[in-house]
Amino acid sequence: MSNRQYVWLNGEFFRTEEPTISLGNRSFLYGDGFFETIHAYGTEAKHIHIHFARIAKSLSLLHLLPPAYLNAEFLSKEITRLLNKNRIFGSARVRVTFFRAEGGLYTPFTNSLGISMQAFTLPADYYPLNPKGLVVDVFSEIRKPINILSSIKSCNAQLYVLAGLFKNSQGVDDCLLINDQNRIVEAISSNVFFVANGVIYTPPLSEGCVEGVMRSIVIDLARRNGYVVDESVSVDPDMALDADELFLTNAVTGIRWVVGLRHKRYFGVISRKLSDALHVETFGGQ
Repeated sequence: MSNRQYVWLNGEFFRTEEPTISLGNRSFLYGDGFFETIHAYGTEAKHIHIHFARIAKSLSLLHLLPPAYLNAEFLSKEITRLLNKNRIFGSARVRVTFFRAEGGLYTPFTNSLGISMQAFTLPADYYPLNPKGLVVDVFSEIRKPINILSSIKSCNAQLYVLAGLFKNSQGVDDCLLINDQNRIVEAISSNVFFVANGVIYTPPLSEGCVEGVMRSIVIDLARRNGYVVDESVSVDPDMALDADELFLTNAVTGIRWVVGLRHKRYFGVISRKLSDALHVETFGGQ
């Protein structure tokens, strides 16, 4: 059996070991683009319409001009083609990168759009809840600025890279990032939720967090399951240490519960219930 793997670039397939993007690519040169990470199972992209709504917002914000055929249905079909091409039939992480076409220095010559897609097999199917709680710390060396770019998944990710290096140096599983007002905003690749006295809190988008797809899904899911969700309260580190529960969400892994932040220890009761509900809603209880 061939184990050749392929990437998708502007509608064509290329072998992963072949050069596909030139040194003039603006995403490489200037971080001039953004990406979307999508969970797929059985060659089907999950929550594709929510993902595409965020993609459309990011395209508009960065003044990128999409081709007329780019919509949620097209993206879903091409993801399925890529997964079939790579013979990935279980759970997969699909990264779709959108970048401005080549030309110009800081000032681009064009706003035309290029798109690439990569697919990676995940170690477990569905959204498995982590059996062992994560241990996290606060990364405070660099603060995330609050501006109109804060909500997108920019190709310029140096803040998150440095947070990842800090995570490794501290021997923890993840880090909580703080904004320029010294308040907790998100984790390295996830949105963050806190539970206190039965109420679920998550930092508002006005605090500078990424507008996560799984964040919006979990907020809606929790409310439909009878929980009170407050997405209007700013969260400082003291509030996090006073919480009863802390969990992280992203589109690839679903919900991950946290057992410890520094000396604080948490439970994983509500996160487990929400994870079960998310699994049933997304995969039909498989």
